[in-house]
Amino acid sequence: MPDLEAINAQLDELAAQLPQMIEDNPDHGDFWATFAGEADVIEDQAGEHCQHVMHRINAMLAEHGRYVAGVDFEEA
Repeated sequence: MPDLEAINAQLDELAAQLPQMIEDNPDHGDFWATFAGEADVIEDQAGEHCQHVMHRINAMLAEHGRYVAGVDFEEA
């Protein structure tokens, strides 16, 4: 299992890719399928850091006006 530093590096890369991912996938269904494919890899490795990963993913999505239904976004 990767440590928190490695997980944060993966999350930083995902956040950097997000604007292009949104531009390349104007259809919401296509965007979510593409994003989920990338995010799932990180989530699957999160282990004890799963809350941190979910917070970071929700924050990066919210920054771009995208939200996961049923998830409350709170600042940590």
